[in-house]
Amino acid sequence: MIDIGRRRLFLNCSGSPDSPRVIFEAGSEATSESWARVQPKVSEFAYACSYDRAGLGKSDSAGHEETVAENVADLHELLGRAGIFKPYVLVGHSSGGIRVRRYQSQFKDEVIGIVLVDSAHEEQIWRLNKVIPGFVRGVPADPANLPRLGMLPPGEHLRWHVDIPVIVLEHGKPMELPPELAAQGRPIEETLHAMQQDLASRSPKGELRRARQSGHDIPNEDPKAVVQAIADVIAKSGYATPR
Repeated sequence: MIDIGRRRLFLNCSGSPDSPRVIFEAGSEATSESWARVQPKVSEFAYACSYDRAGLGKSDSAGHEETVAENVADLHELLGRAGIFKPYVLVGHSSGGIRVRRYQSQFKDEVIGIVLVDSAHEEQIWRLNKVIPGFVRGVPADPANLPRLGMLPPGEHLRWHVDIPVIVLEHGKPMELPPELAAQGRPIEETLHAMQQDLASRSPKGELRRARQSGHDIPNEDPKAVVQAIADVIAKSGYATPR
């Protein structure tokens, strides 16, 4: 438990602190436990750290639902107070991918590589709702709330670009849809794939890979693919050669 001033956050690090430092960012309401099948393997060649965001797992509550911006500020403070020295390779699953990109945008000198694991895309709400109106449920009625989720309003495009190694790992098994939407499976998958391609194109050192036997939960369904992507990004960054 690390005191970041406003509250305490749970941090779980394994491996040698002298190794490349890999920071895991879980998706949605997931905790550090979501990396349980990935982190032990990564800690064989890196110093691997996962954590629980405020209000999740073992961490203290923030007293309110945090924004993506607050999540990023928390993580930056957590790494500093815990003495996890930069630079980092950041690994984000699902909505964690948005937080990873936001962190890199704010602290460019701290990040030397990124792995995006079936990452959410800042444009995905309006893109998916364009394919099937109302497909993404629970979207705030007030567009001003979209930034809280890290999402962009209709028609607005992501401006994020980097010049560091990026590996984007996307699901290979189609999403499970309710019967009434089964006929729309192909355009939905095409839209999701296009957004993953877009993320990989944001770096001249970007690469798109597919976990062919996995659905969205790649860290649990195909952890080997995640571990390999992390090892490859570390190698490409020039930070160190994984053992």
